[in-house]
Amino acid sequence: MENTEAFKTIFPENSKALKMGLTLRAFILNHFTDVVESIHGGAKVKLALYTRDGKNNVLCGLQEGKEDSCMLYVHHLENIKHERLKFSGSGKHAKRIRFTDTNEIIAEDIKWLLSQVETNAPF
Repeated sequence: MENTEAFKTIFPENSKALKMGLTLRAFILNHFTDVVESIHGGAKVKLALYTRDGKNNVLCGLQEGKEDSCMLYVHHLENIKHERLKFSGSGKHAKRIRFTDTNEIIAEDIKWLLSQVETNAPF
């Protein structure tokens, strides 16, 4: 499943947020097997969700954040801490990390995080 053009529509053209989103998307698509990407939302709230075995089985999501940032949402993680990844929000189903620059996206950290999602996902 590869639809980069549809994914790009959720971010402003040529923005830092788009570059970060594409980087994080590549990690997600390379990490999870049988993942399905779907684009949701209207003009104001656009979100890419990554699911497996049905549209309600969300693993993670990507969205443009404020001030040209990129938000990574991860599901199935209740109590998680990491020295470099800063989790925010008290979401019932997801934790989020706000990236403001591509140099904050460290391969080792993202792979570790996605493996935690994989381990805890019930599907």
